[in-house]
Amino acid sequence: MLAQPLGRASYYVLERRDAAGDIQQRGVIGALSLDGVETGHVLRRQQVGESDVRVQARLLRQRGGVIEPLLLAAPDLTTFQRCIDETTRGPADQELATPEGGVQRLWACAASWTADPPALAPVLLADGHHRLEAARRLHRAHPGAVADRLLALVVDHRRYPLTLSATHRVLPGLDIDRAVRAAARIARVHAHPPGAQRVPRPGTFLLTGGGQTWGLSEISPAAMAGRLRSVPAEWVELPAAISDHVLIPALCEDQGIEPAPRYTSSVPGPGEVGLILPPPTWDQIWAGAASGAGMPAKSTSLGPVPVAEGGWQR
Repeated sequence: MLAQPLGRASYYVLERRDAAGDIQQRGVIGALSLDGVETGHVLRRQQVGESDVRVQARLLRQRGGVIEPLLLAAPDLTTFQRCIDETTRGPADQELATPEGGVQRLWACAASWTADPPALAPVLLADGHHRLEAARRLHRAHPGAVADRLLALVVDHRRYPLTLSATHRVLPGLDIDRAVRAAARIARVHAHPPGAQRVPRPGTFLLTGGGQTWGLSEISPAAMAGRLRSVPAEWVELPAAISDHVLIPALCEDQGIEPAPRYTSSVPGPGEVGLILPPPTWDQIWAGAASGAGMPAKSTSLGPVPVAEGGWQR
């Protein structure tokens, strides 16, 4: 599954520490086979958008390969844990500052680890769905032009869980006052006091705009059933599906505009109208990946992703 990512050694260990010196993330960098999806070694957590896949395919052709590592989460690193422990006893080969004031360290593992590569249980693809899908399609169409492996970081999710947050929606052109009235026809709407913390509880959404925030909850079962009819049954309780197939279409149709949300991991700005989503649970993410249904595109933001200063050496 993993072999010779950067040319100087077969595997690398990556460690990320925060500003206080505490370990945020540890894992192994290697080269991920594009066959991992078919063999069941790689579980995809979300579906992909065709436009994003086309963008990544164009970048792949321009670069001759993906530079940024995919991010994978392993519930257990098995024998690779011994590889990490042995490798990190010595000084790091490279250090980079992280945006939050911490440090990311990189060690080259001993070449002996390639003689009998440790096996891994199925891993969750946390970040890089569109890069992986673009590479798979290009390799099928032009096997000689694109490599059959991609650089990937497999992190120890059991010891150092990835951060999990929602991806929110910004709705250009939407009038906030009309949107609040339209939302009240299919959900319970209540105004939040100014300055209130903007983190929605499970099952609720926050509609923001004009410096105000409203909570949306108890969405009409009739509206849900009618608009979620075309999505997989596993999605009907997922925030991103309810947002994109129920709430946003209802608000935009009321104003006669085409839904064209912009996706962001940050909350919408004070001059924007947007919808703040609650994050799904890890149980929902793993269940969707295991079943093959995945989750709607732009459901979550998982991290942290590796820091690359000047690009990864290939």
